Amino acid sequence: MNFGENIKRLRTSANLTQSELAKQLGIKQSSYVSWEQKKSNPTLELLEKLSAIYQIPVRKIIEKDDIKTDESKLLDQFRLLTKNQQEELVDFANFLSQKPKPILTVAPNVIELKTFKRQYLNYAVVEDEQLSAGYGQTVTNTGEKYKAYTDERLSRYDGAARIKGESMEPDFPNYSIATFLKTGFDQDGGIYAISEGDLGEEQLYIKQIFQEGDHFRIHSLNPNYKDFYLGEEDNFRIIGPVVDNFTEIEGDQIED
Repeated sequence: MNFGENIKRLRTSANLTQSELAKQLGIKQSSYVSWEQKKSNPTLELLEKLSAIYQIPVRKIIEKDDIKTDESKLLDQFRLLTKNQQEELVDFANFLSQKPKPILTVAPNVIELKTFKRQYLNYAVVEDEQLSAGYGQTVTNTGEKYKAYTDERLSRYDGAARIKGESMEPDFPNYSIATFLKTGFDQDGGIYAISEGDLGEEQLYIKQIFQEGDHFRIHSLNPNYKDFYLGEEDNFRIIGPVVDNFTEIEGDQIED
């Protein structure tokens, strides 16, 4: 099991979402997502934070071998004990083993943060508005734009925006960047950027769209979200198909 699979297993076992864990670590969700996708690795400081959250040694996070089932059950039971009970259990374990266990230390070959040369990266010009991958979000567009960098090749696009929400996961992660065309609707079952509402008060979505008679069925890839329908009476428009989606490379990973 590799590092990305290790941390994903630990997160799901702890019933944490990517956004919840990223908040505890004090980083952007896109940074954490890149660890699970094996596109980058955490610093030693962040590894130690993960160790504290899961209450396991750093070695158990970065090693390939999984925690044995019996060890995992024992760890779960240990966490349910009071502090005094934990201390008594530790003393008893030391007695059984005849001598205290050596303190585990981090291996000298610390995982280094992957870096990129700016000149070799591609980027999308992103507007400050966001595409909701939930049930919609009212958006105020200030007209400001910024560059989001990626090492992936990007197809031609007319617009780009950041995704907010988890309804299109796992294919379109929360806080990732989506690029799209402004060519309207042309393929049933495609993934589209759509807007609903009056100008300046639109709700923007990224959704899978199916045409059913005079209405469109708006579908989420995440099964926890229900479909809904939009028609002419709903004051909405299909902006165009999504062509690319990528996790932004953080600024501290880019070298000029």
